[in-house]
Order: sequence, then C-alpha cells, then structure tokens
Amino acid sequence: MRPDAVVDETIDQIIDRSPFSRLQIIVVTLCALVTTIEGFDAQMIGFLASPIAATFHVDVRSFGPLFSIGLLGLMTGNLMMGPLGDRFGRRFGLVLSALAMGTFTLISGLTHELGTLTVLRFLTGLGIGGAMPNGISLIAEYSPSRLRPVTVCLSSACISVGSMSAGMCASFILPRWGWRPMFYLGGTLPLLFAVAILILMPESIRFLHLKGGHEEKVRRIMGRIAPAAAQVNKQFTLNPSLSTKSRFPVVALFRNGRAAVTPLLWTAYFMNLLVLYSVVSWMPSLLRAFGFTNATGVLAITLFGLGGIVGSLSQGWFLRRFRAHRVLIVEFTIFILFTLTLATVKLDLILVAAASFTIGWVINGAQSGLNVYSSTVYPTLVRSTGVGWGLGIGRIGSIVGPLLAGWALLAGWTSREIFAAGAVPAILAATAILTSASLGITGMSDALACSPTDREP
Repeated sequence: MRPDAVVDETIDQIIDRSPFSRLQIIVVTLCALVTTIEGFDAQMIGFLASPIAATFHVDVRSFGPLFSIGLLGLMTGNLMMGPLGDRFGRRFGLVLSALAMGTFTLISGLTHELGTLTVLRFLTGLGIGGAMPNGISLIAEYSPSRLRPVTVCLSSACISVGSMSAGMCASFILPRWGWRPMFYLGGTLPLLFAVAILILMPESIRFLHLKGGHEEKVRRIMGRIAPAAAQVNKQFTLNPSLSTKSRFPVVALFRNGRAAVTPLLWTAYFMNLLVLYSVVSWMPSLLRAFGFTNATGVLAITLFGLGGIVGSLSQGWFLRRFRAHRVLIVEFTIFILFTLTLATVKLDLILVAAASFTIGWVINGAQSGLNVYSSTVYPTLVRSTGVGWGLGIGRIGSIVGPLLAGWALLAGWTSREIFAAGAVPAILAATAILTSASLGITGMSDALACSPTDREP
C-alpha cells in the first residue's frame, strides 16, 4: 500500500484492514481467561455449600442469604465497575476486578464461620461483576469489525466454560483435600491473570485517544497492530465521536438518541437473565413434579450448560451474517415454542433432553448477542458503563426470576403452568428488541463494519 493511502485512515479503518495481530490475540485471550474464572468463582459456591455447612456445623438450608448476597455483589459490581472503567480505563477496571475476585476468594478459604463468608461472597461478587463489562469493552475496541461479534461471543461463552470447570474441579478436589483448596485455586488464578494483564495488555487505544494526552502510547500500540501504518501516520484519529466527556456516564446512556434504546436493552437483559436463572434454579424440581428422577434433572442442567456453550460460540457466526435484532428475536421465539411445548405435551426423556439443550443454546446465545448489541450501541467513553448497567439490570432479573418461580410453586401452580408462564418474559424481551429495531437500532453486521458507535447519529 502506498504511504499516502494510509495517512488519512482512522484508527478504526487501520484495525479493520489489518490482520489480527499478536497483541489483539493477547487482549482477547486474557479477557476470555478472566471471564472463565468469573464463571468458575460464581458457580463453585454451589458445589461447596454442603461440605462448608458440615465444617461450620450449620444447616445447608441457611445458605440462602449467602447465595443471594453473592448475586447482589455481582449486580453491584456490574453497576459500579463499568463507570469506573469508563473514567479510569478498561484495563484499570479489569485489573481491579481480577484483584478483588482473587483476594476475597483466597480469604474465603481461611474463614471459619458463615457470617464472614457471606460478607466475603459479596465482596467477591463485586470483582466478578466488574470483569465482564470492562473485558467486553476491551475486546470490542481491539477487534476489527469483521471479528467483533465472534470475539465478544467467545468471551461470553467462557462463563459457561468456567462454570463447568468448577464442577469438574470440585469432583476431583473435594474428595481428596476438602473445600478450602477450591477457594485457593479460584483465588490464585485471577491474581495471576491480573499480573499478566499489567505486563502484557495495554489500555484501549480508543479510550487513550479520546482521553487525550496519550499520543505516544497510541502510536506504540498501533505499531504493534499495524507497523506500516504507524510509521506513516503522524497523528492517529478516530471516526467523529459522539462520546462527549461526562462526569456522570450513566446519564450519557440516555443522550444523543439513546433515551429510548437504553431502557429497551435493559428490558431485554432483565427478561433474559430472569429466564436463564429460573431454568437453572428450578428445572430439576419441575421435572421431578412430572415424575422424572433426580438424575434426569442433573442431565437437563448439564445439557442446558452444553447448549449454552454452543449457543454463545455460534452466536458470533450468526451475528456476522444477520442483523442482531433478527437473531435475537428468532432465539426468543424458539425459546417460547419450546417452553410452551413443555407446558402442553406429554414429556419423555428425549424431549426433555432436546428442550434443555435447545433452551440453553438460545438463552445463553441471546445473552452473548445482547453483549455484542450493547457494545455497538454505546460510544467509547460510556461503553463499559452501557454494558455494565445492562448486565447489572439483568442481574436483578436473575434474582427475581427464581423467587417468582418459587412463589408460583408455593401458590400451587403446576409445573406446566410455570413452563407456560416462562414464555411471558421471552415475549417481552423480543418485543423490546423489535421496538429498538423500529427506532433504527439494529446492531446489524454491516453497521459494525463502519463502527457506528463512534459517530453522532
């Protein structure tokens, strides 16, 4: 390429036309590893509840507040760490999250009473909740538009990988060494990842450029991505940005034409996580009411997890080829059809297995799709806030969903009625996405190619 053909290119254009560099692979890999340990730490407490209860000489049924406080910490981390990442940098937010996750998980392995462990689970949740919004923002801002849906969905899929890894590690470690080494493992890994991020990963190029005063850093980073362009360009530029600096990044989520789309995205996040956690929490119990064994319930949740991994990984492929709102609406429609099928037809093992895998595929796939969607709707200086608050609002759904299902069972609802009711949040989520599309916010793959989120609408 002639040198003068490079001079007028923006950072986005250079990243989009350049091969995927070693630095970009490092960024995606480290963010994906942190997300994996996020899933590991969030899930392992479920496997450790019984042995911890035996050690502390308490009834395992008293662990309800501990589970709830962990989700509350996770939600708070989503809401807090996203704005921190937008103010001080995604790398700072990711390292802080990994340090909090690792430190408080390690200390959890040293506790000797339930009250202290409950407080530590809240603090651990802060770190867990802060990792994803900053990780997704880093991945989105380092990835070329042609690969952005794939890389973001890969990171989202790692949560399910981490959750399954927690089960495998627990099955090996618990019989040999007890529950404390699980906390030591879950705490050491994020601390190692935090060190690796500090050594190997630079800050987001777009964030540094928009903050100003980091021209030499931007040049060095671009030199690692596209050496030829870095040699020619005297000064790198971005596409015209709509990300006006604000002391209150949450307020910025409702500016520049986003006042309508932000509540719609929050609705979709809320409803999708409500459904996801309701299925994980109550599927075995609902199946037992149909006469299935506990083993069938375990099989259903395992297939749900496997479907989630496949759905998250395949989501990137779909989003590269179709408009995001269409993919999401199709996924919510498939969920509606399957949950209504479970509510109306005679169930057998094959149908339960197929439904569990498919529901895991579409619901987890939709969650990954929403992460991609929100990372393209919001501009650079509020991207972590946008993703974090979407996830945080969704976490409220993850708390409310299991509570509503439990209330319905106490009120005398049958399993079929609960399955039928599960279609309602999916309908509301699909309606929210359809409405956002009617406003022109489609999250389409060709829009990603021209980086719409750094332009004034």
